[in-house]
Amino acid sequence: MSKEKLDKIIVPHMSMNTERGMGIARFVAAIFIVGILLASPSYAGGFENSGIGTRANGMAGAFRATADDWTAAYYNPAGYAYIWDNQLSANLALVHYRDEITPDYRWGGVYETGIYNDRTNFNAHEILSNPSGGFVLRLPIWDETVWGLSAYQPFDHNVTWTMFSPLPAYNDSINVPADQYRTNLDVVAFQLTVAREFMEEKLSLGLGLQLLRGDLIYTNLFFRENPISSNTDPTYDIIADYPYDRIPQWSSNNGNGFGFGVTAGMLYKVNKKLSVGISASVPSSLTLTGTAQNEFYLPKNNTLWENADSAAIANPGSVGQLFLSGDKIITESDFEAKLDLPASVGIGFAYQLTEKLRVALDAKYTLWSVYKGLEFTYSNTTGLSGPADTATVARTFFTQNISAPVDWENSGTVMLGVEYKFADYLTLFGGGSVDQSPARSATQFTPQFIDNGTKTGINFGLQFHIERWDLGFMSSYTSQPDLSVVGFDGLDDGLVAQRFPGDYKSDRYESALSINYRF
Repeated sequence: MSKEKLDKIIVPHMSMNTERGMGIARFVAAIFIVGILLASPSYAGGFENSGIGTRANGMAGAFRATADDWTAAYYNPAGYAYIWDNQLSANLALVHYRDEITPDYRWGGVYETGIYNDRTNFNAHEILSNPSGGFVLRLPIWDETVWGLSAYQPFDHNVTWTMFSPLPAYNDSINVPADQYRTNLDVVAFQLTVAREFMEEKLSLGLGLQLLRGDLIYTNLFFRENPISSNTDPTYDIIADYPYDRIPQWSSNNGNGFGFGVTAGMLYKVNKKLSVGISASVPSSLTLTGTAQNEFYLPKNNTLWENADSAAIANPGSVGQLFLSGDKIITESDFEAKLDLPASVGIGFAYQLTEKLRVALDAKYTLWSVYKGLEFTYSNTTGLSGPADTATVARTFFTQNISAPVDWENSGTVMLGVEYKFADYLTLFGGGSVDQSPARSATQFTPQFIDNGTKTGINFGLQFHIERWDLGFMSSYTSQPDLSVVGFDGLDDGLVAQRFPGDYKSDRYESALSINYRF
């Protein structure tokens, strides 16, 4: 190893005296406690994470041309070639979504559905955790190739809504689970990274091979057309009217799946001050499998079917009586769904403005158009009995597949970050970002993915250096514009997640803590 490289390891990490070290340690502990109390996440377009690591994320993700810690696995694997010491790191992001919906969800713009209209509904206010970590090893093979193993979440989304109860005139004795509209999506990348220099102190290339694990909990409410009211037999006309013409269905799907991905990067040092980084990430689609539970809340009107002239409706145990009985039908099924993940490409520039100040600018383009939403295919359905099982019209109704399609577009993100070395023991960083929404022209907008429009974010953080330890803290705020979704096309077959009209507001926060050990 050259003397210049050794200087890069030794000079920035000078030992501190014991008294100063203890004082800084106490201050860092206080910062960590405040961070946990104030913690809440930012996120990028769609369901992509905004970034990982306190330092890189504190610079708003403008890190591709710097990439000199373990988070280079995410931003630019080529940066590993310029990590001169071994590292072991861990990061914990604490997440909170602040979303509001004031629905205007009525049949034909007039008739109530049971949705909590004209009042502000809040998502479940949870503090969510997002851990990540990795280690980096410089090995004396192939010109000191640098290897790394890391685990982090490139995609993540978690939101839950309670906004519905059946109308008393429809059914006054049925309860619906609280997680009526929910998405809990986690995609974790277990990544092996390798990088090396191809031109000393000039050019490096890096490659990351990923094993992807996806976990999904997805719930939705569907308002299904009553199959009896749509029957051509005129004797069923008595239950063709509001509110019995629509049957609420709560669908809960819980599954997981695996896939693979590749990320690659190049880092080129134009001169001692200017660096350029380019990276790309290509994940595979994930086939998710698991179990589903569907609950159907049937209308309740005993008087109507008892006084009916038609035996098809009046007889107990008939299919007509079933669809006026007020019963709750619960089915369990296996499901399969395809999760298409977007590829992305980014470029970054870093300029050492002064000895202590570095400025970075990144741009990223994500191919969100490949994500078409979710379609759940059911099999091995159980839980049906009596006319719900034996009547073709009923069994078909209770076993049909559901889907939640989207029409998203490719989107871009611009990030600007600064890093200031205040002293040997303290580095400060900050940044801002503008992130284009992939749902900016979407005709279907539902509570599961809240992406109101182009987002703006502001980030800041600091990192303490105590001998071989780096302790970091970062916080960020992301603002979205208010959005009004109008027009309701809810008179289709009810098997597709439709546009959910109302007024949407959303803010995002994130705080993260990190620890890094160099050896």
